[in-house]
Amino acid sequence: MANDKPRPILITIIAILEFIAGIIALGIGILTVISGSIVGDEIAVLGAYAGAILIVAGIIAIIIAGGFWNGWKIMWYLGLIFSVLYIIMSIAGMVMSGFQGIGLGAIVYIIINVIIIWYLFRPHVKEFFGL
Repeated sequence: MANDKPRPILITIIAILEFIAGIIALGIGILTVISGSIVGDEIAVLGAYAGAILIVAGIIAIIIAGGFWNGWKIMWYLGLIFSVLYIIMSIAGMVMSGFQGIGLGAIVYIIINVIIIWYLFRPHVKEFFGL
């Protein structure tokens, strides 16, 4: 922990959810790489590359979860950067699809990341991360 301050509850929840998402991405990535290696056709090989990307994303998510859990200052910045990137990617995806086929999930995802950004700027959260 960055200091002796108690971990804010929402930071605890974010860390746990990020850890779970990382484990899921890691598992799906590993299974995708294995299945792509076994099948061996061109489409499966492309899937294996996607699986490798999922493995990297899973590892990054687990590291971020640990940083949030322990209050590492750098993770406050990374949490902010990734939340902004997720919002931009969600909006870009909606624009590129012509706003067709966007589900409630994309909008909820944007709202969640806006809340995370807002929460990261709360004084007690910044203090927990040593800012």
